[in-house]
Amino acid sequence: MRTHTRAAFAAATALALALTAACGADDAATADDTAAENGATTVNFDDGWAKATDTEMSGVFGTIRNPGDTDLHLTGVDGELGGSTELHETVPGGSGMMMQEREDGFVIPAGGELILEPGGNHIMFMGLEEPITTGQQITLTLEFDGAEQDVTVFARDFQGGEEEYVGGEHGGSGHEADGGMNHDG
Repeated sequence: MRTHTRAAFAAATALALALTAACGADDAATADDTAAENGATTVNFDDGWAKATDTEMSGVFGTIRNPGDTDLHLTGVDGELGGSTELHETVPGGSGMMMQEREDGFVIPAGGELILEPGGNHIMFMGLEEPITTGQQITLTLEFDGAEQDVTVFARDFQGGEEEYVGGEHGGSGHEADGGMNHDG
C-alpha cells in the first residue's frame, strides 16, 4: 500500500510541477508579449539620487542599466517637481568644464549602462519652485523611443564641482546645481 501511495504522491507532484512550469512559461510569455505590444521598456536605475538643494536647480545621478538585448534611446525625462527636466552632458569649455543639454539624449547599449555622475552626464532639474530636501523621494519618468518608465530616487546632501552651464534660456541664472555647479552662461 505504501508503494502505491508513494507512487501516487510522486505522480501528483510531478503533474503539479509540470503544470506550474507550463503556466509560468505561458504567463511569462504573455507578460513579455504584453510589454512588447505596449512598447514597455525595462531598465534598472541603480544607486539613483538627487542633490538636495534650496536653489532653482539640481541634478540626478546613478547608473541606468539596460539588461535587454536591444539598444535603448533615452530621449528625455519628466519630473514631478515642476520647472523643466533635461538630459545634460559636461564638456570642456571656456574656463573649464561646461554643462549643456544633450538634445539627442543618450543611447544605452544592450546589456550596457549609462552612468550619470556629478561632473559628467546627468539629469538636470531647472526652475524648481520648492527646495529638494535630504531624504525626499522623487519620481522621474524616463522617456525612451516609444516607451516610458518611472523610477524613484532619493535626495541627499552633496558638495560638488564648478562646471558652468552653456545654453540658451538658462544662462546667467547664477544658481548652483549638481553639487555646486555654476550655471552662469
